[in-house]
Amino acid sequence: MSVTYPRGFRASGMSSGIKENGRPDLALVVSDRPARAAALSTANRFKAASLLVSLEHLRRGEKRAVLINSGNANCLNGRAGLEMTRRLVAELAAALQVPVEEVLFASTGKIGLLLPESKITGALPSLLAGLGDHGHAAAEAIMTTDRVAKEYRFETGLAGRTGPVRLGGMAKGVGMIRPELATMIAVITTDAAIEASALRQALKESVQESFNMLTVDEDQSTNDFVLVLANGAAGNPRIKAGTPAYAVFRDALRDCCVDLTRQLAADGEGAEKLIVVKVGGAWSLRDARRIARRIAGSSLVKSMISGSNPNWGRVLAAAGSCAARIRPEKVRLDLAGVPVFAAGEKIAGDPAELRNRLEKKEIMIELDLGLGAFSATAYGCDLTEEYVRINQEYS
Repeated sequence: MSVTYPRGFRASGMSSGIKENGRPDLALVVSDRPARAAALSTANRFKAASLLVSLEHLRRGEKRAVLINSGNANCLNGRAGLEMTRRLVAELAAALQVPVEEVLFASTGKIGLLLPESKITGALPSLLAGLGDHGHAAAEAIMTTDRVAKEYRFETGLAGRTGPVRLGGMAKGVGMIRPELATMIAVITTDAAIEASALRQALKESVQESFNMLTVDEDQSTNDFVLVLANGAAGNPRIKAGTPAYAVFRDALRDCCVDLTRQLAADGEGAEKLIVVKVGGAWSLRDARRIARRIAGSSLVKSMISGSNPNWGRVLAAAGSCAARIRPEKVRLDLAGVPVFAAGEKIAGDPAELRNRLEKKEIMIELDLGLGAFSATAYGCDLTEEYVRINQEYS
């Protein structure tokens, strides 16, 4: 159900022929009423044509639909790629009978190839006819090297005329993942009535604790896009920033983003284990986030986890390489729930027990800096030979 769980949203997914293997490659999410929108995108300077057009449209008014294709990044194709993108968006807007600026577009896949325009336009009638409670089909259609679809749904404690406010979400992306988003696309829907500025603020706060704390390989994509659509169908009193209702909504949105982030990390290319890095006792929030992300992104740490190798010194070496305040004599490190370092020296223990714990599918790394009250959590995955194979063959 995912993105169609909130009231007033429909979705569809299908194969248009973009992918040579015939797998689903085209998704559409539509709101039956105008929806307020908030989005964050990649910091990469080489942005895809789909993203450039969407960013233009996001400056103006409410939105009704987002089209997503997989298998082709629609990126670095010059003016031809940009003009084609505008034609595709205009054709979909005409079919939906909405202004063109109410339609957004996102793409993911191989860079430098023109989209097969005729295949997409030829598929639009079937894509529109298939709109319904098909959030799972849409989630499958946006996958590239993902092994499983990433979906989420939640019912908040906020009451509206038609029932509790709901959120739903889908995401993709298991490679080219690093902070400041990644080669990932996430679409989150909600039937909450909320002011546009409050929605933007809630998304920014939520992403800082979730998608921007995710890393698979420290490579940044050209197509990252996180979008929230809020159509107000729940009929709740409009949410304003700084109110108790805002806090409830923001926490629900953050939980959605964190859950999708964990799913993305666990399904990282070639990954067998999810890595969760919790840093506490930091002098500042910036220090906590820097260190957590550095540990989660360290190739040596990722390889250590892959091999269930209790070489915990790699964690401290990664932390110590950051431009952050650290006093080694105050640091405490727990690996997979086992204390391994404190007060400037290792803690005697059973290496066999630690190795056994590192065989689990989720590994927790907890680092307490003993300097302050700030903390942060980062998410990543182990590094395997399969990751190399996947990226050798992806062309």
